[in-house]
Amino acid sequence: MAVSFEIGILPNRPFRECVDLCIAVEEQGFGGVWVADSQLVMRDAYALLSVVAAQTDRMRIASSVTNAQTRHLSVLAASWATLEELSNGRAVMGIGVGESLVRNLGLEPDRLADLEAKINALRALMRGDEATHDGETFHLTWPSRAVPIYMACSGLRSLQLGGRVADGVLFQFGSEPSFVQYVLDNIRIGAEQVGRKLEDIKLFMRLACAVSADRDKVREQVKGYAAVAAYTTFQTVPRKYFPDQLWDELSYFNSKYDLYQHGEIQAKHNALWTDRIIDGFAGAGAPDEAVPRFQALADMGIDRFVCPAGMDDAMEFIRLFGEEVVPASFPTDNSGIAATASN
Repeated sequence: MAVSFEIGILPNRPFRECVDLCIAVEEQGFGGVWVADSQLVMRDAYALLSVVAAQTDRMRIASSVTNAQTRHLSVLAASWATLEELSNGRAVMGIGVGESLVRNLGLEPDRLADLEAKINALRALMRGDEATHDGETFHLTWPSRAVPIYMACSGLRSLQLGGRVADGVLFQFGSEPSFVQYVLDNIRIGAEQVGRKLEDIKLFMRLACAVSADRDKVREQVKGYAAVAAYTTFQTVPRKYFPDQLWDELSYFNSKYDLYQHGEIQAKHNALWTDRIIDGFAGAGAPDEAVPRFQALADMGIDRFVCPAGMDDAMEFIRLFGEEVVPASFPTDNSGIAATASN
């Protein structure tokens, strides 16, 4: 099985440093870069995506993830049509209901029915058709190739919706086998409702990962991004899928979670992490510890991974992961999408 490894970038550091990290992702041979979108706590994702699209030529350029509340549908469609043109067919819109980026404004995430309608409208706009939203009808005035839409899913109903309507699904539920099976089962249910197969949908697993000979250091560094997965998983996955110890420890952790420190390494709530939580939601340790983790997940049918570079020394992580973990895990398919024109 060929496996694609891609890197997630949190633009919560100086912008030029973010650009350098994204360029290093392509230079190191990864298949794509996924840029987080959360105004107020991070630099602008679309500015970063535009610069990176212009300065790279092979890898996938994706959002991880955007939303259709803080950005009007017409703005989203125009942005992604432009990124598609700028990247020569490498753009992928990762979209979700919204989490920190809407809650920090006092808004509620989209209802799934609303998100489905917005996805359908976005598809219409980007293929040159008219779309109607909030009683208004509008269209783009220049042609665009279809931009694949990958839905970020975090619960039973959203996983099933992703299986029905999305070109791909991006999910982060940690690496507990029971969580992964929960994901696959529900995407399959949604796909089969509309005559699709699970194999028709691109599946990307987002897993916090950090590797180094200094095991204790990287287990500390991975807490920031793994906390995002732990926070959403606890709220959405049914209790029966949790081992008892993990459930008990996450209950207390989530009661102290601060969305204004969403994804931050130095967040106060990260002091509440335990070894059991780390092992359930991240792959962190020496490089040879990460390899069996990815092999086990691939055996379950997961062949595309997005590994966020959210630690302090993100550049070293990208280098070490690319040199020591990726080649040892499985034969890889990190050729990006430019050569095949397939997203």
